[in-house]
Amino acid sequence: MTVCGIVAEYNPFHTGHAHHIAQTRRALGGEAAIVCAMSGNFVQRGDFAVLDKYARAEMAVRGGADLVVELPLAAALSSAEGFARGAIGVLRALGCGVVSFGAETPDTALIERAARALDALPPTGGGASPLSYAARRQDELRRLDERAAALLDTPNNTLAVEYCRAMLPYGMRPLAVARRGAAHDADAPCAGFASASLLRAQLRAGETARCAPYLPPDTLAVWQRAVQAGAAPVNLPEDTLLALLRAALFSGRLSAGAGDGFDERLQKAVYAAVSFTDAVEQARTRRFPAARVRRALLRAAIGLPADAPVRPQYLRVLALGPKGRGLLRGLPDRPPVIIKPVSEKRLPAALQPAQALDCFADDLYALACPSPALRAGGSHYRQTPFYLPHG
Repeated sequence: MTVCGIVAEYNPFHTGHAHHIAQTRRALGGEAAIVCAMSGNFVQRGDFAVLDKYARAEMAVRGGADLVVELPLAAALSSAEGFARGAIGVLRALGCGVVSFGAETPDTALIERAARALDALPPTGGGASPLSYAARRQDELRRLDERAAALLDTPNNTLAVEYCRAMLPYGMRPLAVARRGAAHDADAPCAGFASASLLRAQLRAGETARCAPYLPPDTLAVWQRAVQAGAAPVNLPEDTLLALLRAALFSGRLSAGAGDGFDERLQKAVYAAVSFTDAVEQARTRRFPAARVRRALLRAAIGLPADAPVRPQYLRVLALGPKGRGLLRGLPDRPPVIIKPVSEKRLPAALQPAQALDCFADDLYALACPSPALRAGGSHYRQTPFYLPHG
C-alpha cells in the first residue's frame, strides 16, 4: 500500500484542502493511505488556531485523510525550514514514501532543482543587511538559478521547496498538486475557493453563512458544534500573552537565540507594548517580518526553548480511520506513539519535559476559548483522538 504524507494546518479545513486530498488519491489510487502531519493548537504564522487541534483533525479525517498526527510544537512555531524538517520527520516515521503538497507552480522537477540548489548554498550570516533571512537566501539562489529562485516569491512554492529539501536524505518522492482558486491570504474568494485567512476572519466575526460555500458540509458541522459548545472561535488572548512575555522579560528568559539584534528588538517591544499585537507591530521591520516576530514572541510566552528539536520525539495521534489504525500497527520502529492520555505517562523520563511543555501550551490555548467552562487546566489529558470507523 502506498503511504502518502501531507503537511497541513487545516485552519480551518476547507474545499481547497478537500480538493488537494482528492487529487492526491486520484494520482496514487484509491488504496493509498493519506497521512497528515498537522500543526496543533498553534500555527506557523505565530497565532492560535481558530479551532482546537482535535476538531480540525476530525475535519481532515471526515474530508478524506486516514491518519492525522500532530506536528511537534517547536516545528509548528518555526520558519519554513524548521516547519518542513519537523513535518517530514513525522511523515518519515509513519512510513510515507510519497509527500503531496499544493504549489502555485506544480513543476516537481523545478521544485526539486530549487531544493538541491538551496541546500548547497553556504550558511547566510546575519551581517548588516536590511533584508530578511528569506530574502537574502532568495537573492543568493537567484545568482545561481533565476527560475528556481522565482519559486520563492509565493508562500506555497516556498514550503514545497523546503519539503523537498527536507526529503533529500531519505529518497521520499514529492507529488506537486496545482493550487486552485484564491491565493494565500487573498481577501476575496476565487473560482469557488476561499483562502484560509479570509475564512478565519469571517468565522471569527460570526459570519458562518458567508463561509458555508467554501467549507465541506462535515467541516461546517464540526465548526457549528464547537461554536455551540463555546469552544470556537478562538482569538489571541492579548493580555495573557503580554503578561507571560513581561514575566519572561524581567526574568531574563525573553530570547529567540538570535545574534542579529533581534532579541534586543523583541525585549524593547515587549517593555513598551500595550498588547501582544502591539509588541509585534513595534518589533517588526523589513529585516524582521511580522511572522518571525509573532513566532518568537509566542515561543517565549509558552517557554519553548530556541533550540527545541523540530523533529518528532514522539507521535501524538489526533484523528484516524481504519487505514490509519492499521498503519500504526504496522510500524514497529517508529517513535513512541501517544493515542490516549495514559500513553503520556509511559514516555521515557527524557521526554517528560517536552510533554509537560505540550501540556502547558494546551492549557494556554484553553484560556482563549469563548466559554469560561472550557478554560480550566488539564484539557490536554481529557481529549482522545477522533475515530471514523468507515473512512
